[in-house]
Amino acid sequence: MGVTADSHGKSGSRSSGSEKAEPTGGAFVVAGALASHPLAAAFAAEVRRVHHRYAVEVVSGYRLCPHIGEPHASFGRFCVMLDRVPDLEAAVAEVAAGVADGMLVHLVYPLVDLEPTHFERFCNELHAEVARRLPDPPVHATFHPRLEGDALSPARMVGLLRRAPDPFVQFVPEGLHKGGTVFADLATLDLESLLKGPRDYATRTFERLKSGGLDVLLGWLADIRADRDRSYAPYLQALEASRIPREPDAPTAPAPRG
Repeated sequence: MGVTADSHGKSGSRSSGSEKAEPTGGAFVVAGALASHPLAAAFAAEVRRVHHRYAVEVVSGYRLCPHIGEPHASFGRFCVMLDRVPDLEAAVAEVAAGVADGMLVHLVYPLVDLEPTHFERFCNELHAEVARRLPDPPVHATFHPRLEGDALSPARMVGLLRRAPDPFVQFVPEGLHKGGTVFADLATLDLESLLKGPRDYATRTFERLKSGGLDVLLGWLADIRADRDRSYAPYLQALEASRIPREPDAPTAPAPRG
């Protein structure tokens, strides 16, 4: 499993969440193949900051969940998975650790560049494996910055609202589905269960956003994405450079005789 890090990206302790704009409680984990990179903890802290913007400014700010409480209350077990290709066993380990502590789990993949359908397939395989191993498997929901969606119906709008800054999957243990005080409830209850719930709330949400709020919301998503690209850039450059093998020095031509 990965190592925990504090709110400033220092490894070895749980997140302090001392500032109001930061998540409080839970565990902040850096995991994956590049978790030992010197910049991993600092990069992971930027990932969490950007995703907290999505939670507060979009999901909470636009009242996407009828059960929302305090969005700062907890991120649960927030895992920044520094893998270029999702690793099933590593993901199962993090989900199991979070569920054992009774926490929701976020697995965020800032280095993964899969199409939405391929990432969703991985998440479904992960859920199936978690369900096979755990006696009370959590429910899950998948998010991706390039999910398809539009404003033609409440169901089709879901894809727009799930355009998170990075691909991620969240797992919600039994008993946390109904609380509405943590980030998973903001997304899971609304984006997954809302359409199965009272039609009046789903319709009101759809009509409220379609009447003009949706364009503003999409503007915030674009702003968060731009923030993501700017803040990640130096880390992505350094991580990319670290995996490029050094070219061997060119052979030196012998000095001419005479």
